[in-house]
Amino acid sequence: MFRIGYTVTTYVAQYVLPAAALISPKLKDFLHQRKHANQPLKGPVKFWIHAASLGEYEMALPLLDKLAPNGNLEDILITIFSPSGYTQALKGKYASRLMYLPLDTAANVSQFYHDYAPQKAIFIRYDFWFHFINEGQKRGVDFYLVNGRFRPNHFVFAWHGKPYLQLLKRFKGIFTSDTKSAILLTDNGVAAAYLGDTRFDRVDAIAQTATRYEDIEQFKGNRKLLMVGSSWEAEELLTAQLLERKLDNLAIIIAPHDLKRANEIAHKLHEFSPKKYTEGVFNTTDQVLILDTMGMLSSMYQYADFALIGGGFSGALHNILEPAVWGCYLSFGPKISKFPEAQEFVDQGFAMVINSDETWVKQLSHLLASPQECAHLKQKATDYCASQLGSTARIVNLMSQPV
Repeated sequence: MFRIGYTVTTYVAQYVLPAAALISPKLKDFLHQRKHANQPLKGPVKFWIHAASLGEYEMALPLLDKLAPNGNLEDILITIFSPSGYTQALKGKYASRLMYLPLDTAANVSQFYHDYAPQKAIFIRYDFWFHFINEGQKRGVDFYLVNGRFRPNHFVFAWHGKPYLQLLKRFKGIFTSDTKSAILLTDNGVAAAYLGDTRFDRVDAIAQTATRYEDIEQFKGNRKLLMVGSSWEAEELLTAQLLERKLDNLAIIIAPHDLKRANEIAHKLHEFSPKKYTEGVFNTTDQVLILDTMGMLSSMYQYADFALIGGGFSGALHNILEPAVWGCYLSFGPKISKFPEAQEFVDQGFAMVINSDETWVKQLSHLLASPQECAHLKQKATDYCASQLGSTARIVNLMSQPV
């Protein structure tokens, strides 16, 4: 019954969506992009990697680098569903092998397997498309799930998700990024193994090639540095409260999530005489620098002692692995239920959830006055991230056995 309903729904959707696009500019742009998107050269591939959006694509990059170490890109095919993820991925070195995932209709799925006939399919984290997986399994494709993350309320464990649970039971390998997910799947009859999170390998690789910025080194001087990464108004208000303590040994860099807000932030913090990076006039006599340019944030964390990460007050926490790998003491808002790694960092002792503005201000003030304790917490972050490396190699070793 499920398959009939799903098949009818996806079939009808291919006609409904163009009609709906007549009154929805966003949907119209989505369909236009898909119609004129990249189409990789057709032919059988060894590996098909599917990522829902940019975050999942970032998880896939360490795998891609190992699956195509000598640049033999014809062995791989990458599909993405989200326009934002596709647009960003198209700028990378795997662009020629990138395409939008077609709508999950029986006809599209059949054409896809005719064109590319993958031997192994690697899905990242989630985004389970029933026809693609079911048809692939019928054709003998080995399916793998990488960086799987499941909670008890995940739809595959509900009555309406049973058909998907049956698909998961036929996966060749399911590799989770946390132990709880592996246990949960096993308890529900799905073979799974905890092999770690490929994102640690990704951020470590980024750190290894980070750009040095002499002007930032000069700005920091001998002071401690707080990096306010991907900030929104809540994090900037917290920063203002910290600045009111007039801590002489602290420099602050604010990297707003929306660069268009740089002038707004400068205005709100005007009493602290903030400088903007693009103006190029700042030194150790300044305390606040606004990073109003793209592409620098991940490298900035190499200079940070503390990192206040945006999104934790809205439930959309930004990347906390990038600062952790550099040994930053982390802090973020309390809405982190969808980001188990945040709670893990707290449990490990090098991060704090901000439930009280005053408590946060006191904690950073305390660490500034306690250099040995600060160094100890920073080392905890470095050691923990180092202990999480190697999941990519473990996963690839298991998947690279002959079909």
